[in-house]
Amino acid sequence: MFLHCIIITFVFQIYTMKNIYFFLGLIFLFSSCKKDLTNTITPDTSVTPYILIPPLRFPQPYISYINPLTVEGIALGRRLFYDQILSSNFRSCSYCHPQELSFTSSIAEHGLDTTQYWDILPWINLAWKPFYGWNGGIKEMDHIGIADLGPKYLNSNMTEVLAKLKADSTYSAMFKKAFNGEDVLVPDKIQEKIAFAIAQFAKTIVSSNSKFDKYLMGTAQLTPQEANGYDIFYSEKGDCFHCHGTILLTDNGRHNIGLDTVFNNKYNQGYFTASGLAKDMGLMMTPTLRNVAQTSPYMHDGRYKTLEEVIEHYNSGVHKSPTLDPIMTLPGKEMGLLLSNSQKADLKAFLLTFTDSTLLFNPQFSRPK
Repeated sequence: MFLHCIIITFVFQIYTMKNIYFFLGLIFLFSSCKKDLTNTITPDTSVTPYILIPPLRFPQPYISYINPLTVEGIALGRRLFYDQILSSNFRSCSYCHPQELSFTSSIAEHGLDTTQYWDILPWINLAWKPFYGWNGGIKEMDHIGIADLGPKYLNSNMTEVLAKLKADSTYSAMFKKAFNGEDVLVPDKIQEKIAFAIAQFAKTIVSSNSKFDKYLMGTAQLTPQEANGYDIFYSEKGDCFHCHGTILLTDNGRHNIGLDTVFNNKYNQGYFTASGLAKDMGLMMTPTLRNVAQTSPYMHDGRYKTLEEVIEHYNSGVHKSPTLDPIMTLPGKEMGLLLSNSQKADLKAFLLTFTDSTLLFNPQFSRPK
């Protein structure tokens, strides 16, 4: 019995010693691996996520999974937006999207096109748009900026642009920070990354501080004339609320509002140019009415210069066509809204309450210093 105990003890010691050496070996192995991994890890260059918080009553914004918002990307986009470095004609994105005009202007007035064209939509609240362009045929805005580098707008010579960006130490650093340390100053990446950065900045341009917003929050009162216009806007008398009744002042939908009877070019055929379906002929995206007083000229082709002209279109100028929106021909509206002169003036007064003057001068969206 005693001998058995000695043998068992001896075997246990051997087994224990082997396990000790085994575990010591594992510790050494893992410590060596850790050391090797430390030597191969690159410095932390991760970007800082930017959370776009919706203003009161706004829905959640649309999130881009190919181009999420970051602090670094927005800063780069803002700098590029105002810089002529991208062009060969001394223009920048802000040339067609000036802040004081709610980031829009007229293509014709800039001499970019004097025949047929799509006018420039305002760059505000873009993060809440599901589709882009007047015809609503563009599903994401992250690549839209690539087209603006073309001959019609910036006329960019990308070889020269790339050389300038590489030679600029500030831009070189900003591009690396914005895109997680990746070298994007190369021919096959640079156009997309420029567009991505500008899109990030544009999506942060939010308008939510008009007199209309303050009225909804109970911190401002409408004048009697504005209140009369409110009633027209939000009733069947004016029918405006059908397409502009949300807090965004757009339903983000596509409608044929009776601007034309004949659709003979890509500039007035609307969503048909994207879908190819006859039912989509002449359907255009509903623009936001925020800052509408600053966004003249109006409609997809800039045909109306004043709000009075726009109101009169709905009042008496609607053209009939097979795809005309049913809203335009509701019972009793076959000949238009038939508003009186005073009612039209009241409606315009209410439209002016959509002006967000803080946006027009907000330093957060101005040219960086």
